[in-house]
Amino acid sequence: MYSMASEHCCKVDRVRTVYDVSPPLRAGEDLDEYLVDRWLGENGTNSTGLRTLAEWFNKELLKEVYRDHGRSDSSVRINSDYNALQENDIPIHEREELISELADDGIDGEAIKEKFISKSTLSRHLKNCLGATKQPSNSRTEWEIDRIRVATNTYRSHLESALQSLDNKAKITGISDSELQVQAVLTCSECPTRVTVETAYEQGYVCSDHHDAS
Repeated sequence: MYSMASEHCCKVDRVRTVYDVSPPLRAGEDLDEYLVDRWLGENGTNSTGLRTLAEWFNKELLKEVYRDHGRSDSSVRINSDYNALQENDIPIHEREELISELADDGIDGEAIKEKFISKSTLSRHLKNCLGATKQPSNSRTEWEIDRIRVATNTYRSHLESALQSLDNKAKITGISDSELQVQAVLTCSECPTRVTVETAYEQGYVCSDHHDAS
């Protein structure tokens, strides 16, 4: 059930209060602290971009709406439906089908989309409402990592859309309860060590035993 509040500092605060958006249990109970930690890369987290953080927030909002209306909130469905609502490389007819399905479950898809926050909205919340500041990075390779993330997310969205369609057609049992894992992985040329590209970027090498071989 959604909760209400009379005063809010901005759209982020208003939406998270109305839809009871909260951080993962392991992160504690304070959403603002969680968002700041992820943005700045503090308290054991990796620095996360505003776009990724905004998408996380919006998907958590969508989960709460689905749960409140008895609709499956599996990661595959949430990611697929979110991309459709955002019109991310999704055919128009698939989006219209989703809007119709949501209406059957008592959910106004268009209204929910209006509640989604943008990265600029989140940026204002972090900087203006919470007073968080992020030092500019001196790294000259961040654009490459961002491009890898975009490519991976695009690939994921296409897979999730296809899997959701297969689930709707009952072609594969258990899709809605499964977890899709899509990662860009590097394998050491000298041994079986495998790491994600982001891990390799953070540590500066693919394999600790053979990173000097080249």
